[in-house]
Amino acid sequence: MIELPPGPSAIDLAAAPNLASLGGLGTVTGASLDPAVFDYTASIRFDWKLYREDIRGSIGHVRMLAQAVPGVMAPSDAAEIERALLEICAEIDDARHTLEPLGEDVHSHVELRLRALLEQRFPGRGEEMGRRLHTARSRNDQVATDTRLWCKEATHELGEHVMALQTALLERARTYEQALFPGYTHLQPAQPVLFAHHLLAYVDMLERDLDRLERARAAADVLPLGAAALAGTTFAIQRELTARELGFGAIGANSMDVVSDRDFAVELVLSCALLMVHLSRFAEDIVLWASDEFGLIHLSSAWAEGSSIMPQKRNPDAAELTRGKTGRVIGHVQSLLTMLKGVPMTYGRDLQEDKESLFDSTATARAALRALTVATRTLELNVERAAHRAEAGYSTATDLADYLVRAGVPFRTAYDVVKRLVSDAAAAGKPLQALTAPELRRYHDAFDAGALNVVSAAQAVAARDVPGGTAPRRVREALGAAEARLAARRTP
Repeated sequence: MIELPPGPSAIDLAAAPNLASLGGLGTVTGASLDPAVFDYTASIRFDWKLYREDIRGSIGHVRMLAQAVPGVMAPSDAAEIERALLEICAEIDDARHTLEPLGEDVHSHVELRLRALLEQRFPGRGEEMGRRLHTARSRNDQVATDTRLWCKEATHELGEHVMALQTALLERARTYEQALFPGYTHLQPAQPVLFAHHLLAYVDMLERDLDRLERARAAADVLPLGAAALAGTTFAIQRELTARELGFGAIGANSMDVVSDRDFAVELVLSCALLMVHLSRFAEDIVLWASDEFGLIHLSSAWAEGSSIMPQKRNPDAAELTRGKTGRVIGHVQSLLTMLKGVPMTYGRDLQEDKESLFDSTATARAALRALTVATRTLELNVERAAHRAEAGYSTATDLADYLVRAGVPFRTAYDVVKRLVSDAAAAGKPLQALTAPELRRYHDAFDAGALNVVSAAQAVAARDVPGGTAPRRVREALGAAEARLAARRTP
């Protein structure tokens, strides 16, 4: 399988700037377009970021040609083309976004540079050698191949960052494994939980994101090369060889579909959008927990920024930005779907619009993951405050109702009894933990002194000893299981 020398990752390039200037571009076909049209249609401004995939795809293609149709592509010429392509890769690795483009897209740039380089090396025949590279392929199957290769790497890279955040969450959960924490519904005090249980909820969310990224990678793992423009090629190519060289697990079964399919791009952007929704929810929790009104966590100065005018402030800017940037990634899903819905079979230039959505979505998701991983690793729980808040708001009222149910009272009856009790206690400003057995019996004869034992937050948490519950034993098991799943994912 072809491996290029180490260089920038797929998402490093996605996050890089677009080309500021297109200079005096040429076209690989020799077409002369009006400058206004050329400037509008030229995609190299952003698709230069696919140069490593384009070069890798071209190496796979030329190796296949040398073996399958040596009469068209002599093996010795193929070796020189591959050597020149690797030199071009190194050139662009160094230039990056200061690249001086030669063609209207990355494919044209690479081919034009290849032809010039070969002509310098083999005067009088190098240009012709380079022109043979495009035998049995079209830019339609070429760009589809490049984009799929890029998506496969990007999904893997994003998965690594998701697992880094999971690791940070699990480390914090281990650190505060026994710490009580208030659980909320409707942002109102609901029931006490363990802080570790709360963090594990995000670990599970991210587990689903990893599954989606794996499915997006599988969707991209189909080779388009060989489909040519739309109908296949007249040359006796060996698509299986190309697939092996490029590391594809399958070959596109229908030439018309595979050159126009961008479902895999939608799946990756949709995976990023849902990942960002999850990160936004976590970010919102961080914003709330860090506020003076909640006072549940302390934010590290390595993560939270100060105010330009108020020296006492420590603002969770990165969390707030995560909430805001989520909308942009969600918008990319709509952009791709809207673009695809109007493309007749097979290829249309509309499909060029997939790149910027892919690049921005993955770069944004990676940036958010990195920032929130730092936040999680440096997060400090205010243990005493969290324990106090865990018992606030009459959060153990359900436990009193359950106590009556165990004494034979129907749950709805028990619910009504405790609802009246809580209403009266709130009016008197008295927490449940301060009530006495005689006071409880005023509301129902089934209450006895044992009822006083169920209203502490620690007891309420311990009582929820069911699979998926917040009891310490269950949380310990869940932590171990999550750590084992993470280790298994990281095992090659």
